[in-house]
Amino acid sequence: MSQYNNLERESVSFWLVVAQSLTTVAPLMDLIAFITTAALFAYGALPLAFLLAFITTFLSINTIFQFSKKIASSGGYYTFVGKGLGARPGLFTGWIYLIYTWLIVPNEAIFFGALFFPAAFQLLTGIALPAIAWIVLSLVLIIFVFLMAYLGIKPSLKYSLITGGLEVLIMLIFSFIVIAKSGYYNTLTVFTPKFSPTGWNGILLGMIFSVISFGGSGTPVTLGEEAKLPHKTIGKAVITSMLITGFTITIAAYALTIGWGPSNMGAFGSQLIPGILESRTYMGIAGAAILTILGVNSFFNSALSSFNAGIRTTYAIARDGILLPVKLAKVHQKYKSPHYVIYLNIVIALILAIPVGYIIGPLNTFLIEVTGVTVAYFIYHILTNISLGVYFKKIKELSIIKHIIIPAVASVFFAVILYFSIIPITFPVSYGTVLVFVWAVIGIFISLVVKKDRLTKSSMFFSYENLK
Repeated sequence: MSQYNNLERESVSFWLVVAQSLTTVAPLMDLIAFITTAALFAYGALPLAFLLAFITTFLSINTIFQFSKKIASSGGYYTFVGKGLGARPGLFTGWIYLIYTWLIVPNEAIFFGALFFPAAFQLLTGIALPAIAWIVLSLVLIIFVFLMAYLGIKPSLKYSLITGGLEVLIMLIFSFIVIAKSGYYNTLTVFTPKFSPTGWNGILLGMIFSVISFGGSGTPVTLGEEAKLPHKTIGKAVITSMLITGFTITIAAYALTIGWGPSNMGAFGSQLIPGILESRTYMGIAGAAILTILGVNSFFNSALSSFNAGIRTTYAIARDGILLPVKLAKVHQKYKSPHYVIYLNIVIALILAIPVGYIIGPLNTFLIEVTGVTVAYFIYHILTNISLGVYFKKIKELSIIKHIIIPAVASVFFAVILYFSIIPITFPVSYGTVLVFVWAVIGIFISLVVKKDRLTKSSMFFSYENLK
């Protein structure tokens, strides 16, 4: 492949890789909005649910850490599974990752434009935005993502590093203010089942949705061809980001619970933006405004980081010329961004956000797409966990604990989450499950009929060293 079609080597430093992981997780977005679902089940034991979710997620990134020591490729999970289980399962994983990455940006754009921002704006100003405003707001987010991604990975990640750092800082300030003002109401019993009306059942269900809050921590694997010293940098960066987000989100969950009242968390879970409501109580309207502004940026950051990861895997898949035309694997000579793939993914994001949202309604669109994202996410993670042990057995470096037991524990938990993402079947949410199921069936067929000689020429048979 021509040098003009290669991503820029050794261009992303350690802390920029950390920023990629941290801003995909988007802890402030969880604090001000997404935390409500977990609270509906765990109630006043919300901090315990998040602490256990953090521990579980930390175990799951062992797979990323282990693979990244050996393999560096923009293909990420697509390449990992291909090298472990074989090219056909790898191809299927790439197919599943495509629908994941094509759904995630329109999903976040819809949530931001139709649900979060209108509610936050009305809370702070008393003014209700026109019903059609969600289209403009969603477009603003998508256009921002397009421009930043087009200008290259370094400008994107420098922006994410600065604003992501501010995001973590405001979360900690908010949390410590709430804790300090709560005085003797502070209690460690929220880290026990005491305030969960249904005991451990509610905590485990809350934990399921808490784990989703940490989703995206592994996206740095797609920077394998651009990170400096990728075999050392990526794994360490993911662990660093996970420790930062784990502490920040868990302490924020504690503060929100204490500030709202552990016995009143049922009302907390019924709110759309409880974090903003609580920040107004403890930090005043100015504090709530600052939290909202950085919260808006958290949505933008998360969408941008998810998009940057997605276009790199899409680029790697296109470069192989099996699932996508090889002509898409072009890199901008100036910005070193895979601009043809960016065009493709942005067009898909626009279609899945605006026309679809207008036809079936933004809320239905969000519910369907977020379900699809969740189902696809757990499928490719389970496949990657399974492939880890197989790969390390192939290279004769197998460790039963690191390469089999820990990934198996993570996979079992992911399977439980996947089950509860599907059962009970409820519409319109289950349309997302059906969508991914149909997509998966097509992917299985494609992966079975592709000729072997085409597979052996794919990136699943080489990595970073071979691309130099």
